[in-house]
Amino acid sequence: MPKLTPLPIRTKGKGLFSRIKAWVTDVRQWQLVENWEFDLPDGRRVLIPKGFVFDGASIPRPLWALLSPTGLLLIPGLIHDFGYRYDYIYVVGKDGEICKQDQAMGQTHWDEMFYQVAKQVNGMVLLDWLAWLALTTFGWLSWKSNRNRSAKDIIPTGVPSAV
Repeated sequence: MPKLTPLPIRTKGKGLFSRIKAWVTDVRQWQLVENWEFDLPDGRRVLIPKGFVFDGASIPRPLWALLSPTGLLLIPGLIHDFGYRYDYIYVVGKDGEICKQDQAMGQTHWDEMFYQVAKQVNGMVLLDWLAWLALTTFGWLSWKSNRNRSAKDIIPTGVPSAV
C-alpha cells in the first residue's frame, strides 16, 4: 500500500460561508510520503514519485458511499491521477533503471489503465465499470484542466538512474 499523508482542507481564517462551502465541496488531498511501486496487469512495474499530491479519485461527494475515493479505488485512482496530470508514467526496468513510458497517450489510455488496475486490485467488476463509466463520461473536465495547468515534472528521488 502507498504511504500517504493527508493534506489539510483549508478553512481557518475564512468566512462562515467559505468554510461551509469548503466542508461540503472540497476534497481531501493526499501526498505520497515515499516513492511507491506497483505491478500493472501488463507486467510492467510503475513508480509514482514521493511528493506526488492527488485526491484519490475525483468523485462527487454524494457518490462516495458507492465509489469511495480512498477505498477500493485508491490504488487505481493514484495511478490514474498521475497519468492525467503528466500524461506519462515512470516504469522500473528489470535492471532497476527508471524511464518514462506511455508519453502523450491521452485520456482514453489512462481511463483504460484505471479500469484494468481496478479489476486487478479489487475484482469488483460492477464497481470498477461504474467508476470507468464516470471517468469516460466526465473525466474530460479533469483532463482538460490538467492540460491547461501543464504541471512541472516530478522526478523520482532516492533511486538509481531515475529518468
